[in-house]
Amino acid sequence: MVAVLIVMIALLAIQAALIVHTRNTLVDAAVQGAHHAALAGSTPQDGAERAQRLIDERLGRGLDAEATAVEEADGTIRVQVDATLPLVGLLGPAGALSVDGRAVDEEVW
Repeated sequence: MVAVLIVMIALLAIQAALIVHTRNTLVDAAVQGAHHAALAGSTPQDGAERAQRLIDERLGRGLDAEATAVEEADGTIRVQVDATLPLVGLLGPAGALSVDGRAVDEEVW
């Protein structure tokens, strides 16, 4: 019985690490996309495309993630990534996750 408990704790720790890694990767892609869109001569769409490309490179196309970007009224570029990630193992039921990254547009600042 103790072995079953130890295995369950180990599997829960691995699953938690997988979720945290996925979240951190999505946050980084959103921030990098926002920074790219904030460069002079770039558009918010360029930032969304960069974020999407980074997600596909780092996590593969199996993760259902979509990046969108908008320029807010104060000149801030916001790239939002909406994704579904597995809650149990790599193939289990999915949960929704939404993260965003922001950067000040160089042309406005």
